[in-house]
Amino acid sequence: MTSASLVNGRFANNISLDNRGLAYGDGLFETILVRKGSALWLDEHLQRLAQDARRLRIPCDTDVLAGDCSRLLANLGANDAILKIVLTRGTVSRGYSPLAAASDRIVSLSSVVPASLRYWQQGVALGLCQTRLARQPQLAGIKHLNRLEQVLAAGEMQRRGFDEGLVLDETGKIIEATRSNVFMAVAGSLVSPSLNDCGVNGIMRQQILAAAERLGLRLKVGVVEMSALRNADEVFICNSVIGIWPVIKIECMHKAIGPMCRQLQREFESHFYA
Repeated sequence: MTSASLVNGRFANNISLDNRGLAYGDGLFETILVRKGSALWLDEHLQRLAQDARRLRIPCDTDVLAGDCSRLLANLGANDAILKIVLTRGTVSRGYSPLAAASDRIVSLSSVVPASLRYWQQGVALGLCQTRLARQPQLAGIKHLNRLEQVLAAGEMQRRGFDEGLVLDETGKIIEATRSNVFMAVAGSLVSPSLNDCGVNGIMRQQILAAAERLGLRLKVGVVEMSALRNADEVFICNSVIGIWPVIKIECMHKAIGPMCRQLQREFESHFYA
């Protein structure tokens, strides 16, 4: 497929050098899987974007963004792709003050690297990242454009040859992986780290939490210590592009692929591999 992008509703592939998203990471983004021409959980992505934009006081019109997405998808046909939405606070001459800025929107469509069925079926190996997440409740849960912590953590894992990396906060609590959220099965409960101080509240994480309630699974969201990881019967990671990947190894610690992970995979398999 041919990539395409809209900048403030016009076909373009460049932005101003003074854009605050480029200069300061002052903005938000969503990465959306397109399967057979349909954007997966588009409404949920737009809703999260709007909620996060309100927290950062960035103007956001989801109807306009939905229209941009529809324009790009119209020519895609029944193909797979990645749809990305970037919302920034716009362009200003100098300084951090956001008061005079309005938002810019960038919507782009690009080729997708097919999710690995092998990882879905056989699992992945995680390393433990030395890079820690800073605790900042004002930004907790938000998928903002400043991803330097994730860049550093992902670089660690790439150099060490791991599929993904587990990231802790500065107090040593488990938060997420470098590009995905993490779940565990501990003593019959599905456990997910709280994101009150840092981390990204992923769309796939939200879908799994909702599915767990529908399925009647015992659910615990809260502080997760490293001891919980050692005691976990199952560990898996997720995001809205890869789906759910079981974790079979964390550093030198081995884990089995268990029934809770497989049950949740069955709930979502058609979204990713049908």
